[in-house]
Formats: sequence, structure tokens, C-alpha cells
Amino acid sequence: MNLRYLENKGKRSMSILNFIKNRRTIRDTKKDPINMEDLMELLEAASYAPFHSKEEPWQFIMVSEEKEKEYYASKIVDSYERMELTETYTVEKIKKSTEFFKTYIIDTPMHLIITTDHSENEKKNLEAIGATCAFVQNLQLAAWEKNIGMVWRTNPYIFDKQFYKEMGIPETRKILGALHIGYINSMPKGTKKRKHPSEWTSKLSQNISL
Repeated sequence: MNLRYLENKGKRSMSILNFIKNRRTIRDTKKDPINMEDLMELLEAASYAPFHSKEEPWQFIMVSEEKEKEYYASKIVDSYERMELTETYTVEKIKKSTEFFKTYIIDTPMHLIITTDHSENEKKNLEAIGATCAFVQNLQLAAWEKNIGMVWRTNPYIFDKQFYKEMGIPETRKILGALHIGYINSMPKGTKKRKHPSEWTSKLSQNISL
């Protein structure tokens, strides 16, 4: 193994570490449409996430055209009303919240509804969720390199079966949330402080008597 290989390996490792630590959730994005070639490249790279099943468990529904966004936004609002999430709101607050939400959905260039395999097998479900979450983190890290930011939201509609039907999602799939995507307009300030690993890592012998 030559010295140049080791040097390059070290640089790649540092780059990966920096990407993981510096990536942020981006809520302020530009309205410019996402380049589809870039998106397909990112999705292909993210697909190298590990998975246990014979085939990839993830599937995504892309929402990018204006008519798609309008439909998507309206069905989310319908879902919230159906789930009685706004029953304590005043009429004025409902109106403002609905307008704000629809504007956000329409102004954000791209939305990806995240779904994964779902069956009666608890073990397979857990493996599918784990693999799809790994895919999503891969995607967010890869997008960071192209100045594309994302918000991963798990809004209440992911538990609404009627919403599944309205989105054309079969019962054999589970929604894990949605990614709201756009080119970064401004960076958030700071990040949440992380606990030291020693606070959430322990040896087996510390937990039980051996």
C-alpha cells in the first residue's frame, strides 16, 4: 500500500466526517427548480445504503409540478381536518395556517414522499425502515455537496390511511415522511449541541453483572 493512497484515504475520511458534522436542515431555499439530472445522480448515490431484503425497500413519490404541489397541499390540509388537528383553532388561525402551508408547499421546488416496504412481518418492517432511513441520510449528505438543502418532516398525515389512498400509496407500503428540497438560500445559525458519546454508550458489564 503506497503513501499516496494513504494520504488520499485520509483526505476522503476527513471530507466525510466534515460533511456529516456540517450538514444542516435547510428551511430557507430558493425557488429555482431542481436540476433533474442532479437529482437522479443523488438518488443513485443514496441507493448504496445497505438493505437486508432481496430488493431495495424504498420508493419515493416526486412532487414538483405546480398542479402536483397544489394537490399535495390540499390533501395534507384535508388530512389535518379529518384528524381533527385544527379543532381548537379559530377560523382566522385555520385560514392563516392553511395559506402559509400551501404557500410553503408550492414555493418549495421539490417534495419527495418517502415510503418503504410494509408487511405483517415485524422483523422485515424494522429492516425496511432502517434501510430507508439510511438511504435518506445518504441523500441529504450527497445533496449537501451540490448546495441542495432538505427538510425531513414526519407530519401527522403519515398515519392517515385516507391520505395513502389519495396519494396512490398501497397498504403494502408505509410513509416515513417527506423531504422538502431546494437549493440553499441561507444557512441556519449554529446547530444543536450533541452529548458526548460517553453519555449514551456503555459497556455490557456496566449494565449487568458478569
